[in-house]
Amino acid sequence: MKVKEPCRACLEGLIEKTVSLSAGGARVMSSSLALLDRLYTPDATPPAIANMLLDHIRRKTGVYDPYATIKYLEYKEALSFMRNLRDKRPVSLSDHIQLSALGNSTDFFTGGSFHPGSFVFEGDMERIENILLSGEDEILMLGDNMGDLVFDQPLASFLEERGKTVFYAVKGSPVQNDVSLEDIARHDLGSVYSYILSTEKAHVGLSGEDITGPIERLWTGGGPVIAKGMGNFETISEFDDERQVIYIMKVKCPAVAEAVQSWIGTYIARVR
Repeated sequence: MKVKEPCRACLEGLIEKTVSLSAGGARVMSSSLALLDRLYTPDATPPAIANMLLDHIRRKTGVYDPYATIKYLEYKEALSFMRNLRDKRPVSLSDHIQLSALGNSTDFFTGGSFHPGSFVFEGDMERIENILLSGEDEILMLGDNMGDLVFDQPLASFLEERGKTVFYAVKGSPVQNDVSLEDIARHDLGSVYSYILSTEKAHVGLSGEDITGPIERLWTGGGPVIAKGMGNFETISEFDDERQVIYIMKVKCPAVAEAVQSWIGTYIARVR
């Protein structure tokens, strides 16, 4: 997805929050906004711009993981929510996908929580069920935020109980509030999924250039791909004509709402 008019304000918000968390000061703020001016071109995607801005702030401040505390709090909130489910545990595939979608509630600049409130969900469920349960046995699931890690696990277990093998991909290094290999190690989460893969990058979303190694094998194979969150949608939608992708996310901004023809605040599971 290329940048749209609302993306500029979101990227400015990313700069402000990241510089603040990194204690970067006015000089880093100014240089980051100047860089945004140069990067903001019609052929760029929001994650591609964000990646360069985040790298710039990291190099200027020396702060490697400014979102570490936010990720920890998000992780704890997600665990608390899951513990309180008790007798409301998901049963069907649709239940599990809706729970997975709810895990995408939080965002680095819009906030949000996992309390469903007026939960509005739109899903191509008959088509998705056919893809996931009748297709190849290996499934690639591209994770997003720390909350997603917790809320995606029941879906992964549900699929594995039906003979599937789920490979869960996380970021190679910290970026925004996305779950990374270091978060997996920090919170001793290596056993949460049967197979955890690394994108080997500190990049928002997943660009075509980042598809290498085991992820490339699964991407080019015949098994289903599930992509969580807007960052994955914004990047993968640039080349998802290569293969079928199931997107699960909360629509959090007008640009993505326009792209998926939905409403801000809606949780969706779509096949493209």
